Amino acid sequence: MAGANDYESLKNNTDSHAINRHNYSINEIDEEINREVVKRLFKLIRFKNKYPSFNGEFKVLNCTKDKVRLSWQNDDKRCTLFIDLNTNKSIIDYINEDGNNIQYLI
Repeated sequence: MAGANDYESLKNNTDSHAINRHNYSINEIDEEINREVVKRLFKLIRFKNKYPSFNGEFKVLNCTKDKVRLSWQNDDKRCTLFIDLNTNKSIIDYINEDGNNIQYLI
């Protein structure tokens, strides 16, 4: 849900990970799923779950120390994730159903 740290939960729990595990009420969930950041996360999750390249071969591609390039390929479907660690710019590059190269700025 892209939530903030839950300091109250941490006070009542010996598990240090509790800060990241807020227990959302139904009303909170209804509010949170309408936030733009959560909608974008859902879109990425759906893409990851449905796009065929993620059932194929994974590679870490050559890059510089301040960049990350990851690739997935399955038959004619491929997806590349590029991350610039200096600017935090991230781009997903993939082939859509029509065979066109698409870039999605995260």
